[in-house]
Amino acid sequence: MSEPLPRPDAVASSAWGKALEQACAFLAVLGGLLFLCEALMSVASVLGRIFLSTPISGDYELVQLMSAMGIAMCLPYCQIKRGHVFVDFFTLWAPAPVKRYMDAFASLVLAGCAFLLAWRCWEGMVEMHEYGETTMVISMPVWWGYVPLMPSFVLFGLAALMAVVQDLRPLNNEREVQA
Repeated sequence: MSEPLPRPDAVASSAWGKALEQACAFLAVLGGLLFLCEALMSVASVLGRIFLSTPISGDYELVQLMSAMGIAMCLPYCQIKRGHVFVDFFTLWAPAPVKRYMDAFASLVLAGCAFLLAWRCWEGMVEMHEYGETTMVISMPVWWGYVPLMPSFVLFGLAALMAVVQDLRPLNNEREVQA
């Protein structure tokens, strides 16, 4: 078994890095509050169904919407704290600098995917707004669910770019020591 690769600090010591971490944490707290509201609503709906034969109308729609929003809102914090799963089975042999390059490349790809998702969520929101599409049961505008997704994915992309910088920074320091 190999030793885990020492990770750079989760957040840069710069003011920008600290602001990014605070924004990610704030969004994750909001996502957690959404999950809490979702859980309370589900309990209330089940109890209403059991005891009063009147569940909360549109509870399934709201659970879907709130789950998507909450998950997206927690992704940036997970990235900034390096909480994603790393599968290093094929890279156990690699020296630390190679692993850092690979991590930086993976974070760069992840940033690109996050920004692509932000753009497509924007396009989807505009389209849903133009069509006036609503949910089936409670007739809530579908585009409302897209609103928190865009900043979440943008922040996710920025957190991934921060990881790229952090993964490449130790390599620059190692070159300076070797020179």
